[in-house]
Amino acid sequence: MTLLGAFFVPAALICLLFWSAGLLPLLIVASVFEAGSVFSGDIGGFVFGISPFYFVEICVALRLFWFVWDRGKFLPPTEAPTRSIAVLLLAFLAWSAVSSFLMPHLFAGTPVISPRDRQDVDIILFNLEPLRWTLSNLGAAGYLFLNVCAVLFAVLVTQTAEQAETLAKALRWAVGIVIIMGIVQQLAVVAGWRFPYEVLSNNPNADPDTLYEEFDGFVRINSTFSEPMNTGSFLAAAASGLLATYLHGRRGRYLFGIVAAIAVLLFSTSTTGYLATALMFLVLLVYFRPSRRAEPGGYRASYGSWITVTVTMLGAAGLSVLLVPSLSEAVLAMTVNKGQGTSFASRVLADQDTIRLLTSTYGLGVGLGSARPSSLVATLLSTVGIVGTVIAAIAMYKIIRSFPGRRAPSILQMSFWSLVGLLVADSIAVPDVNRPTLWALLLVVVAQLNVYSTTAEGRVPRVPSSGGLAPGTA
Repeated sequence: MTLLGAFFVPAALICLLFWSAGLLPLLIVASVFEAGSVFSGDIGGFVFGISPFYFVEICVALRLFWFVWDRGKFLPPTEAPTRSIAVLLLAFLAWSAVSSFLMPHLFAGTPVISPRDRQDVDIILFNLEPLRWTLSNLGAAGYLFLNVCAVLFAVLVTQTAEQAETLAKALRWAVGIVIIMGIVQQLAVVAGWRFPYEVLSNNPNADPDTLYEEFDGFVRINSTFSEPMNTGSFLAAAASGLLATYLHGRRGRYLFGIVAAIAVLLFSTSTTGYLATALMFLVLLVYFRPSRRAEPGGYRASYGSWITVTVTMLGAAGLSVLLVPSLSEAVLAMTVNKGQGTSFASRVLADQDTIRLLTSTYGLGVGLGSARPSSLVATLLSTVGIVGTVIAAIAMYKIIRSFPGRRAPSILQMSFWSLVGLLVADSIAVPDVNRPTLWALLLVVVAQLNVYSTTAEGRVPRVPSSGGLAPGTA
């Protein structure tokens, strides 16, 4: 057991046995330790590590089975706004699980990029491996099963505004941990301290070359993640959620949170994070534009709030460059110059390879866990094919349609726009379908939509009474 395991294992077991209401908040906090593990091992040369997120999810799945056995409920009620989302997620799980076992045999020998290989031009052009069933397929299907179980459990037990707020607090804690550890890492670099990489990034599957990336003396920040790209994509999502909350009318610490998230994102020098942040800034500018008429009971952002947040973000970026002169050179190297190197070429080639895989498998894909392109959408198309990708897209459409818009409370604004931001970032350059932070955000959003949702008569938040399931009764 690792040091992370010394905390998360007892905490998860205590929640499982005595305090089920703590499982979901613990799961959300565990999601940001993507590069960590509580246990690691080797099965026939297949090296694995169990992340804190998936260990807690195992406990959540056990609690879900207990709940279903005791109450006979497996899906939300027919009238619940999240029932169709739950059904679609189950359909996605069923198709993906079948694909992970069937497609590697049906299309055996098809050249693919191994899901456990780092992408570079040589691998993509010359070292493609013949498709065959491996433990990666089993693992991907198992992880997806746990992810869907966690969402179902969250939907079944989250019935009140108080429970929705508990999930929101856990999300804020998770964002705070990433920001604080990113700041600590930067201070450690400047002051010559030792940063505990071996504690936070101890998963044996993590690439050691990405844990400590240095460019002319500048160390890229990865915080609790395995590489700066993952850090940047998550912070872009967090900054999007914080910005939406601020524009929705919350002030004070949310502006400080935006500045802190942008600062750590800047020091990650993540092209993915930069691009996702810019795109989400434009989306939120349009969505919360001051000239837009407010809905009844909704909030309309002011010109002053937009000016304040823009000036503050630019000021924080400028101050960071002044305090750390090497930052500007690192940012230039990781953005403009990177587009001219092999890294960008390998990503483009990996995503383009999706077309070949779709053609050779008649649109069915090579199976979940069989290939690893360079982005989320390309991974879905390559592995679960057109059918799986369409199911996932419809589920996201249902989530967006259920969002109450600017009438949604601040806690839902934070989680919803963070999820959108992470989907944008992952669609640019993060290929993991089972990414913990992605499913943690999806869990929070769907659970909160169970409390605050649209109705057939109009965009009206639904706040159930406390007569629903109380925390800890599952």
